[in-house]
Amino acid sequence: MALSRTLIRTYAAEYPDHPEHLLHVTNQRIIADIHAGLFVTLFYGILDPSTGTLTYCNAGHPPPYIITPGESLTVQALRKTGLPLGISETSDWKPATAQIPADALLLLYTDGVPDALNQHGEFFGGEQMLNIIQTQMGYPARIIQDALMSRVYAFAGIEPQVDDITLMILIRSQEGRALTPS
Repeated sequence: MALSRTLIRTYAAEYPDHPEHLLHVTNQRIIADIHAGLFVTLFYGILDPSTGTLTYCNAGHPPPYIITPGESLTVQALRKTGLPLGISETSDWKPATAQIPADALLLLYTDGVPDALNQHGEFFGGEQMLNIIQTQMGYPARIIQDALMSRVYAFAGIEPQVDDITLMILIRSQEGRALTPS
């Protein structure tokens, strides 16, 4: 993980508008440097806060969601655009774009959130995660994040978790000029 993070931060300056190139060179270095058959899933996005345009590649990571309020709430999953890093030297990733409308929420998370386990061996689940987010729409990003995290930890109780539990929520302002992070 530390190697992946370092490589991504290094190559981000070289490929500021092309996530697919960043993933390609990062993948090449991971395969060259690690021979243990390990792989890394990741979502890498380039956001233009003034337009709400998100250009991204999803290397096998759980899909982030864009949740747009309105008469009928819409939920858009940002599905994978290629394999995880470290699997194949010939892997490639297709860049995708998504629009984050005014008042919409962008949910980014690790698989530790839906995969949180309770003492009965039950998963928290993606559906429950999205339901909590939907019931909190209209609140600031920090309140939504705190509500979701407290529900995950209450569900898991004292059960040890096998994966990290990380999430980030961004909400695009009504004027559509900026995104507010949690």
